[in-house]
Amino acid sequence: GSYKQGETIAITVVFSEVVNVTGTPQLTLETGGSDAVVNYSSGSGSTTLTFNYTIGSGETSGDLDYESTSSLALNSGTIKDAALNAATLTLASPGATNSLGANKALIVDTSVPTISSVSLNAANSQLTVTFAEDVYNTNGGSGDLEVADFALSISGGAAGVNATPASINRTAQNIWVLGLTLTGGTANGSETLTVVPAAGTAIYDKAGNAASTSQSNNTASLTEKILPTITGVSSATSNGSYKQGETIAITVVFSE
Repeated sequence: GSYKQGETIAITVVFSEVVNVTGTPQLTLETGGSDAVVNYSSGSGSTTLTFNYTIGSGETSGDLDYESTSSLALNSGTIKDAALNAATLTLASPGATNSLGANKALIVDTSVPTISSVSLNAANSQLTVTFAEDVYNTNGGSGDLEVADFALSISGGAAGVNATPASINRTAQNIWVLGLTLTGGTANGSETLTVVPAAGTAIYDKAGNAASTSQSNNTASLTEKILPTITGVSSATSNGSYKQGETIAITVVFSE
C-alpha cells in the first residue's frame, strides 16, 4: 500500500536462529534525497527483530527497500546467538529474493497531489482537469471525486460560472472532466476560469495526502462567443439617379 508522512511501517529482519540484542542496532532505508535511519525496536530473544520506521518529511519511495546489503548496522550494539556468536548482518541485495522490496510493495509518498494542467473545450462547456497522480475523495485511497470536491470561479470579462460543476466524469484516475454552467453575459474571451479543490479535505492521493486549495497550472481562458452582427449598410456613392451599367458601391459593416 501507500503511506504518508507520520505513518509507521514495522520492518522485520528474520534470522536463522534466535538472537539476543544489546544496544540499538539500526537499519538504513533508501527514501530518496535523504536516507532514513531506523532504530531497532523489539524482538530480542527471538528470530525476528522489528524496526519501526516512521515516515519523515520529504521521504519518498516507489517500492520501499533498505539502502544496501550492509544497511543493518550494530551502532555500538550487538546481535548474537545463545552461544555468543555474532550474527552475520549481510542482507539480500535490494530488490532480490528475501529483500524488503521483494517481499512487500510499500510506497512512501509525502507529496500532496497537485493539478498538472487544465484544458477547456471550444464550447466553454467542459473543463478537463489533470492531476500529477491518481486522486480519490477519501484519505483511504478510494472513492471517485464528486462535483462538490471542486470549486470554480471566473475573473474578468462578462461571463460568470456556477461555483460547483454541473457534472463530473472520470477518464482516468488522475483525469476528471467537469461540466460547466456559465452565467451572466456572453464570454468575450477575456475571462479567466480557475478550478481548485473545494476544501483541504476534498481530494486525496493514494497515500492519503490532501490536495491544497492553493494550486498552480489551474486556469484556462474562455473562448469568445459573441456573435458578429451587422451594424449598418451604407454607400459612399453620391445621392442621385443612376442608369443601366453604372456601379453603386454598397458597404455592409459588422460589429467585429
